[in-house]
Amino acid sequence: MKKILIAVMVAVMMVLSSGCAPKGYTSADVGAVMITYEGEVISTRTVNIQDSGEGTILGAIMGAVVGHQIGGGSGRDVATAAGAIIGGMVGNNLNRGVGQELVIKLENGQKISTLIKIDPKNPFWFKPGDRVRVYVKRDRVVKIEPLFLRD
Repeated sequence: MKKILIAVMVAVMMVLSSGCAPKGYTSADVGAVMITYEGEVISTRTVNIQDSGEGTILGAIMGAVVGHQIGGGSGRDVATAAGAIIGGMVGNNLNRGVGQELVIKLENGQKISTLIKIDPKNPFWFKPGDRVRVYVKRDRVVKIEPLFLRD
């Protein structure tokens, strides 16, 4: 039973601290209104994304919970502390990455700037001149997709 609990906690920690958005829709998206704009990328810049602190904190909490399941007495205290430290480091690293800052001129003439995280497993870099569709929900860009596929 203890091993199952530890495996579940590790899995939850990995999902919650990854900082990755789901690739599709969730039940919270049903009925939500997204406004779409079309435009052209006018400039790009590669940036490093640092952890805002959420990944570190969540990782430390989950690591402490998992570590607390190990041993007893002072050994349990050491395992809890070690779990918190290791979980915090894992959460911090998972919430970092490489991003691309985009400046987009929308068809209505307005210019917007936003940041997207690049998926290292499937990198796609926008270039100036790319035509894009921008999805906005509650004043946040939730997705940018190219309007064409380039070679």
